[in-house]
Amino acid sequence: MPIALKGVDKDGFDTGIFVDLSIKDINLYKFKEKEFTAKNIFYYAQQTKYEFRGVMINKFNLNRKESKKAWKRMINAFNFKPIRTAKKSILQYKERTREANALLVKKRDIPKFQMTYQIGESDVDIIANFLKEGISRVYTSDRAFHETCKILGFNSKMISLYEYANMEKRP
Repeated sequence: MPIALKGVDKDGFDTGIFVDLSIKDINLYKFKEKEFTAKNIFYYAQQTKYEFRGVMINKFNLNRKESKKAWKRMINAFNFKPIRTAKKSILQYKERTREANALLVKKRDIPKFQMTYQIGESDVDIIANFLKEGISRVYTSDRAFHETCKILGFNSKMISLYEYANMEKRP
């Protein structure tokens, strides 16, 4: 586990946040100014980049060049740092993440709920990378991701569609 930097908040972002901020055309600098301090350092799991670009191309019909540009805009606005981790080095963290999610699914396995709380393998990898890196706060738009992070002890903040609607758009 990495050493925590004194007085610094290590924030991790899920792919959904990147997609929503980009698609909703949010002014990233205003969002950063409003939500964070100079003590924040921003991280993303390396595979998030590829997941983001895939969603932008396949779901929102951007071409490769446009998806690259959207990604660079996001990275530059927050000065994001990638978490580069070999698959073998996160195995123990992946297992903890799967166990936490299994608890959530079991707890939420009630017929009145329409959504599944089962997270996908890419989300397991992203959360495992956050655990390994020592991220303290996680931002997401995904309820299952958010709840799994809470079980694992992260300070998890979920940003809803309503909140995006109230954010300042890019000029």
